[in-house]
Amino acid sequence: GLKVVSPWSAADAKGLLKAAIRDPNPVIFLENEVMYGQSFDVPDDDDWVVPIGRANIVREGSDVTITAFSIMVGRALEAADRLAEQGISAEVIDLRTIRPLDTETIVNSVKKTSRLVTCEEGFPFAGVGSEIAMQVMEQAFDWLDAPIARVTGKDVPMPYAANLEKLALPQIEDIVATVVASCEGFRGD
Repeated sequence: GLKVVSPWSAADAKGLLKAAIRDPNPVIFLENEVMYGQSFDVPDDDDWVVPIGRANIVREGSDVTITAFSIMVGRALEAADRLAEQGISAEVIDLRTIRPLDTETIVNSVKKTSRLVTCEEGFPFAGVGSEIAMQVMEQAFDWLDAPIARVTGKDVPMPYAANLEKLALPQIEDIVATVVASCEGFRGD
């Protein structure tokens, strides 16, 4: 069936594109054009392939799991740095593939951290975070110490002006505030 990938790094873009070309099924390759101006290291290996359907834990943590894809991975990592200054250890998962979703990696992380915050630029209704929340509720509910939280774009038409676009899309501060709220009163401090 249909597969959907959305890389954050250039290495993942290279590896997922090769995997998509070689896959016998249709693959939708989502790119965030805002990232076109960013630089990342790219493996020299001519046969660098990233398997479709495998998420990547880009930062280990113990207090909360943050899932993200595409440009939101960078924001989640910056938020994790700020959270570390507050004593909160965040595990950041780069989904890389939206369909099929690597629920095993997400569920195992939630079983370790007992909290989940999903991040995406999409609308709050029927987004990727909603599906992740449902999968975790079905497979890891008993491990949760706090309600699952989502950081999403606002439910408004996307403005064209850069200053208004920033207000409509989730920012690092939104991730930090959501994680802090998820962890407050639940860490046993």
